[in-house]
Amino acid sequence: MADTRVTSRPATGAPRPGRGTAPRLELPPPTGPRAVGVRTVHLVDDDREDPFRPGRPRELMAQLWYPARAGTGAVPGRYVSAAMSPLVVGAWEDWWAEERGCSGLPRGTAAGVAVHGAADAPPAPDARGCPLVLLSPGHAQYRAALTALGEDLASRGFLVAALDHPSDALGVEFPDGRIVPYREPDGLADGDTGDLATRYVPVRAADLRFARTRLTAPGFWWHALLDPSRAGVAGHSLGGAAAAEAMRLDPGLAAGADLDGTPYGEVLRTGLERPFLICQFTADDPEYPEEPRARERLWRGLRGPRHHLLVTGGGHESATDLDALAGPLGFRECTDPGDYADALGSLPEGRGVEITRACVGAFFERYLSGAEGTWCDTGAPPFPEVTAVG
Repeated sequence: MADTRVTSRPATGAPRPGRGTAPRLELPPPTGPRAVGVRTVHLVDDDREDPFRPGRPRELMAQLWYPARAGTGAVPGRYVSAAMSPLVVGAWEDWWAEERGCSGLPRGTAAGVAVHGAADAPPAPDARGCPLVLLSPGHAQYRAALTALGEDLASRGFLVAALDHPSDALGVEFPDGRIVPYREPDGLADGDTGDLATRYVPVRAADLRFARTRLTAPGFWWHALLDPSRAGVAGHSLGGAAAAEAMRLDPGLAAGADLDGTPYGEVLRTGLERPFLICQFTADDPEYPEEPRARERLWRGLRGPRHHLLVTGGGHESATDLDALAGPLGFRECTDPGDYADALGSLPEGRGVEITRACVGAFFERYLSGAEGTWCDTGAPPFPEVTAVG
C-alpha cells in the first residue's frame, strides 16, 4: 500500500488532546541482551548526481544503532536530536499533527519521544562480526519512524542504519545547516504510481546500495565490529519496495524484508535468488487490485528462501513507531475511525511493533547470523495473529 493512501486526518468535531501538558511518550525497550548506542552520520555519494537537485552529489543522513558497552544504554535519548533546527523538528511534528490527527498536542511532544539508544555510547568491546541491516522508511517519513525496530535489532547484535531519502523524506538537515524540503511526487492518480515507481524507488534503491558500500568500507568507524559479507535490508511501505529493488542491484545484500509495501521496479521481472520476507499487515483491498498482483508477481520470482506473513488485524503503520505511540498520543480519539483502521487496524497498542521486531529479528538472525530453530525453520511464527501464507 502506498503511504499516500493513509491520510489519517482528524474527524470533524473529534476530541483532541489538550495543549496544556505533553503526554509521556516512550518507545518499548529493546528485547535483546545488548545495550544500544546511536549516532548520526552524513554520507555523500560523489559519484552520483542528486536527481532532485541537479549539479549536487547525492547526500544522505543516516541514524546508526549498534551494540554498546554494558550500562551505557540505560540513559534514554530523544526521538529527534536537539541539534536539529527548529524548522526540521517543526516539519516532523507537523506531520504528526496533520497526517496523524494529533493537532492538539503541545509543541515538542513528538520530538521528545524517549528512546533507548544512548547517544555516542562506546561500542561493546566484544562486538565483533556483526551483520549490517539497512532500514528504509515509508514515503515522506523520517528515518526515526523505524526506531523501535532499529534499536531492537541492535540489541540483538546487529549494526543498523536507517536512512533519510532527501526530497522524498520530510525536511532533511545536513551538518552545514542546509535543509532539503519534501518534494511532492508527480503523476499520481487512481491506479497510477507515477513518481513512486519510476523515480522514487530507483533513487531509494541506489541510496541503499551506496549506503551498504560506504558503511562496510574500511575506515568507517564501526568497521572493526562488522562482518561486511553479511548485510541485509528492510523497508516499510515504499521502503519495502526499495529494499527489494536494492537487492536486485546489489549482490552484497544477502537478505531482505518488505514491511507492508507494494513492490515496484525491475525486480518484478527479474526476481531474487536470496532470502526475502514479505510481511503483510493490511488485507488485500479490492479497490487497489494492482497491489496483490504486484506482490504475487514478486512472490513467484523469489527463487531463494522465501516467507510471506499475513498479520490479521494489522494496519499500514503497524510496523512503525506510531503503533507503540498511538495510545498516549490520543490518536484513536482524534482520528476518523476509517483512517485509524487503515493506519493501525484492530491490534492492541504496541502489538504491531512486537510482531515486527520478533519476526524481522528472527528472519535476519536466521539468514544473516545462521541461527537455527527460528520461525523461519518451523514455518510457524509465534503469534496467533500471524499466518505464514507462503
